[in-house]
Amino acid sequence: MRTEGTYLVNDPQRPLRFGTVELINPPRRERRGLPEKPGLRCQPVVTGFCGTDWELMQMGARGELGPKFPPGQQRLINGHEGVVWVPEQGRYAIVLIRGGDAYDPSRFEADESYFEYGCDQADGLMARAGYFHPDMLLPIPACYLPAGAKLSRSLAARLVFCDPMACMLFQRERLEDLLAAHNWRLFAARGLEREQALEQAVADGFSRVVIYGLGGAGILGAIAIREKYPQARIITVGRSAPGGVKDSFLARHWPGMEYLQTRDTPQATAAAVEEALGGKPRVFIGASGSPAEAEIAFGCGLLDNNGIYASFSLGPTVSFQTMPFGFANHLIFGAINFRRDHMEAAIELLCRLPVDELVQEAPLADLCADPRGFFREVIRVTDAF
Repeated sequence: MRTEGTYLVNDPQRPLRFGTVELINPPRRERRGLPEKPGLRCQPVVTGFCGTDWELMQMGARGELGPKFPPGQQRLINGHEGVVWVPEQGRYAIVLIRGGDAYDPSRFEADESYFEYGCDQADGLMARAGYFHPDMLLPIPACYLPAGAKLSRSLAARLVFCDPMACMLFQRERLEDLLAAHNWRLFAARGLEREQALEQAVADGFSRVVIYGLGGAGILGAIAIREKYPQARIITVGRSAPGGVKDSFLARHWPGMEYLQTRDTPQATAAAVEEALGGKPRVFIGASGSPAEAEIAFGCGLLDNNGIYASFSLGPTVSFQTMPFGFANHLIFGAINFRRDHMEAAIELLCRLPVDELVQEAPLADLCADPRGFFREVIRVTDAF
């Protein structure tokens, strides 16, 4: 079957193209132990642009996309955020992006394999049609979209964030796990029993959080933390001047969420964050795609002793000096993944959150005319996602 869409190739001049491509439909499995199944033909009705799409395009320009292509192909249809229509079932669905021959594809082991629609070894949503595993087409709750009802523009705009919100729910879960394991002995040393010390380590970790980068991941990460920890002290940092679309949105719906614009130097940014937080952050979430985030956290000494650096950026190198890093007992981890339960929780959460206020629509004609230029302009806009 042939369709039209954007696709990525290894080409220094034209790594992203729009045109006709031949779809493939190999049998896949959602998880190890489940049967392989061919995909159902679906029609994407709304798709979102992500920093991952931008980074994949840069990889194509550098000739590095080979391992990302579906087996036997020399191109990858990108796009991993959005809503599809399933003609065979007469319903809308959210695609569970990650699957594979692994017990938990979000943490696949050395003898296991995974795939990600639109990102890694499987074609994605930025096309007029695509094939997706039937068991990975997650339903939209009937209380928000009754059977037979038409998908509203506002609900579609909310659900376009399912993938990054699922990622941030997974990120929050990992932070809880790691904060408890990393720091519970600090509170046991103060006389708390183990269970109390574990709880206190998590609460203390979320007492001072900085999120560097207020794109889609950063803003949803702030929401994910505040939804579960309403007392969390969170500072968000971004390029745009205060009073923009994103920081105003957070301040309006989650009062107390403070925003800082980056300063002229990393040192000045670090000092401003520490002053605003009333101390060094216990948790630093890097979500900007910029090497400045690691420089601020480690080079400028912003991250608190026993603090956690959560890397959510694709592209930059994280570096640190081993002497202060080791003695400050810092912990670095990356978690750009999620499980099925995170995606299901993200769907329910987004259906009731006003995140459609953040969405800007773009005409398909602009993407068709100049795909690479379109991606470049979107990524440069400070209020874009």
